[in-house]
Amino acid sequence: MVHLSIGDISLLPSATATDNVDGNLTSAIQIDTSSIDHLYNIDTNSYNFIEENEYDVIYSVKDSSDNLTEFILRIIVTDNPPVEEPDYTGYYETLNGLTGQAFNDELYRILNNTGTNDTTTYGEARYILEQSDVWIGNNTDYMYLIYSDTLRGSVNDGYPFDGYGIPAWEGTTATWNREHVWAKSLFGTGNYDPSNSSRGIAADMHNLRAADSTVNSTRSNNKFINQVYVSTGFGNYNGMWYPGDHHRGDVARIIFYMDIRWGSLTDISQIGDLATLIEWHLADPVDDFEIHRNNIIFNHQNNRNPFIDHPEMVQTIYAN
Repeated sequence: MVHLSIGDISLLPSATATDNVDGNLTSAIQIDTSSIDHLYNIDTNSYNFIEENEYDVIYSVKDSSDNLTEFILRIIVTDNPPVEEPDYTGYYETLNGLTGQAFNDELYRILNNTGTNDTTTYGEARYILEQSDVWIGNNTDYMYLIYSDTLRGSVNDGYPFDGYGIPAWEGTTATWNREHVWAKSLFGTGNYDPSNSSRGIAADMHNLRAADSTVNSTRSNNKFINQVYVSTGFGNYNGMWYPGDHHRGDVARIIFYMDIRWGSLTDISQIGDLATLIEWHLADPVDDFEIHRNNIIFNHQNNRNPFIDHPEMVQTIYAN
């Protein structure tokens, strides 16, 4: 159930389905939006809930045995929707009762309360990535490389498949390397060039992802943009970068973390468009890979990405 106020603009949440009983799924999830089709705005690719009402959106899927499963999302639109106060526990418990800037300030304090060192070293990141970026959800013998999934050949050939990244750093002959999702030249005054002993913003593990070396080099420090047309599913468009449909949410949540954690050294407008990042966060929800990665990084760097643990914080901090 979702509660909205009259005038709220929203996207529909995506859904996934698996069959662990008697067969494979035979089709993609079907979404019956007939109750809200009249509220759809083609220009913004979203729904404008301009009237008080209750709506049912029905998600359905069949398996190979023709068994049908349905999930009904009820959307209740009122003048005064009930305020659902989150109950934060453990790592986030000091956020309870806070709103507005006080909430943001306390979250900043939490993320920067890392003990003796503010981050791991840039050198240590090579070996932490061997643990954090294995391909949870597919095959943990391989790395899940940001943007491309796998190793790729030359951009001039259209990034052809070139094998899988192995979870072992191989020095100067490494098949994958460390990608700064928020490009290091776009931090503060830029020109960060970390050595293996460096700590700080350029060595923050939450911002470092294992990437194919060719893809990483081609992305360079390009800002993020919504896909217009990229045949590979990721890549450059007019000097800007689309991360791919199933990496865009990961990118958004990394950007949100960096923005809160590093404060004056970050400005979202330098790396992408806030509305686009919120859209990506909603369209590509948190998955098991991100949860595993967050846990591994916490063990080494002693802080977490809150937008993975509590995706609703995006609404709390950025939606307005």
